[in-house]
Amino acid sequence: MLKIIISLFTTVIMLFGNLFGLTGYKGTSHDDYRNYKNVILMIADGDGANTIAATKKLKNTTLAMDNMPVKCESETRSLTNEVTDSAAGGTALATGIRTYNGAIGVYLFAPLGNFYNVPKNLCELAIENGKSAGVVTTDKTSGATPATFSAHSVERGYEKDISKDQMRSKLDLIWGAESESVTAEYCEKQGFKYITTQDEMETLEAGTRSFGQFSFSDFANVDNSKGTPYIADMTEKAIELLSTDEDGFFLMVEGAQVDKFSHSNNMEGAANQLVEFSKAVQAALDFAKEDGDTLVVVTADHETGGITYNAETDEYYYTKTGHTGVNVPCYVSAEDAGFVSGEAYKNCEISVQIAKVMGFDGWNFPAMRLKNDFWFINIG
Repeated sequence: MLKIIISLFTTVIMLFGNLFGLTGYKGTSHDDYRNYKNVILMIADGDGANTIAATKKLKNTTLAMDNMPVKCESETRSLTNEVTDSAAGGTALATGIRTYNGAIGVYLFAPLGNFYNVPKNLCELAIENGKSAGVVTTDKTSGATPATFSAHSVERGYEKDISKDQMRSKLDLIWGAESESVTAEYCEKQGFKYITTQDEMETLEAGTRSFGQFSFSDFANVDNSKGTPYIADMTEKAIELLSTDEDGFFLMVEGAQVDKFSHSNNMEGAANQLVEFSKAVQAALDFAKEDGDTLVVVTADHETGGITYNAETDEYYYTKTGHTGVNVPCYVSAEDAGFVSGEAYKNCEISVQIAKVMGFDGWNFPAMRLKNDFWFINIG
């Protein structure tokens, strides 16, 4: 009985979610947009405006995001805290709903017994409508951000549950660093080809579903000495494979290591990682320009390190080792996708607008479904 009451309560709240700030659905607020066949969402974990500025100064370089025509912001908070973690931040970007810190694609009341109702994420939305979908990361595949686009869990630390969810998913590809519970045997049982090297990745053919388990230390050190692909390599290959789908695709690419270096206040390391992420962004933009029917959105789940600029010394420096609640940049590759330069959007609004761009309105997304089932209810 308690589960039924909680389920009904959650449904009622979600139906009026806009009043509570739970969802990113804003009705007719973004009517001036065109539909795109493909969408690539790129998330630089822990990135902020000053992270970008510090990187450009330290490396004396420009970044691919500089040339994107729409430059707006994302308001990065969870439902329960002004400072989000990657789990709640990723859930907002993946599902269009805000939730508690630590949550992987579940509602606020999931720990109280409502775990059988989960919000649909953008990958599930794409697959449900005949599109291909993939997740690429330089974190472990069970890491918080990739997990929010490919699994559902009441706690980000439940690696075994998250990995099992991912291996049972219908995604076309999930590539990242190795996670403890991911095995070649179980991946292959679920229809995935298990790969561990760049050579194996490069030989993949369209129509072959794949689960990549690469070297975490290579990702962290920006080193492919063990045959590990760079994030730009993974992005290019993922696009090559997914773009063969005539109905289109959705791809999420995460540069996870910016956050990890910023937690230890390592500016050099964070800058190196952001430069590599920028190369992946450029690969996506090059495809979008050639294709003509692909939208690229670049943002972050939160800022890490509280990077601040000292005008007297002309230096950027860290003020924290944790996350902050400042707005983060959001870049969009086209001016006809409903995003406006200078505007600040809730993180959950970004995913809802992406769904609209793919052709799905508030009756399709945000939405809830039964976990491990195909029964959907609109909550827009």
